[in-house]
Amino acid sequence: MKKIKAYWQKNPKKRKLMMFGVVVVGMALSFGLYALAQSFIDSFLDTTRIANTWNVNVDTGAGEIKLADKTCDDGVWFCSLSTTCTNSLGDGTNIIVKRVNETGSKQWKPANTACDKPNCATDGGQDGDNLVADNTVNFSGYPAQDACKMAGGRLPTISELQCIYANRTIFGNNFGTSYYWSATEGSTTYARLVNFNDGNSNYNLKTNSYSVRCVRGW
Repeated sequence: MKKIKAYWQKNPKKRKLMMFGVVVVGMALSFGLYALAQSFIDSFLDTTRIANTWNVNVDTGAGEIKLADKTCDDGVWFCSLSTTCTNSLGDGTNIIVKRVNETGSKQWKPANTACDKPNCATDGGQDGDNLVADNTVNFSGYPAQDACKMAGGRLPTISELQCIYANRTIFGNNFGTSYYWSATEGSTTYARLVNFNDGNSNYNLKTNSYSVRCVRGW
């Protein structure tokens, strides 16, 4: 140790060069760590990196990132048209519409019998009653609604479906001229649907199979 101390005392220039080198290395390490930290911050603040979602809020005021409660995959739903049709079931102010139909046609129910709680809001076959907007409910006995549940949505009510028909050109205009089931019951044996050939609302047997276009409360 004494020899090392004596060496540096006899060579002040080398000692200064050594100290300068230590300072330079320290500064380089500090800059590298800062750049790495900044790249992580930029990655989190860049909302374009959050998959293909819509309506994502970022709050960094408290030093944290908070995603909005509502997220919408614009490749699946018409996210930007979220204020076009009013929600009539209370699971939001408006609805968003899926871009395509569910595969194949679906029955409203496999039997022409009343829709009771918890699947519908009230017991018995009620004209104007609706399948509930609650996907914790088991809809296995309601194929059209169950298909929408699997898609992360629900069947539109009759008024929502009529709004979709009225705005079908901006909702992809890919509905064809099929009948579409609504979530609205017509009676013990009938449910309501819309003819996308002319927009007329009709009643039909629940056991019949028709097209399904899902929505989500928004």
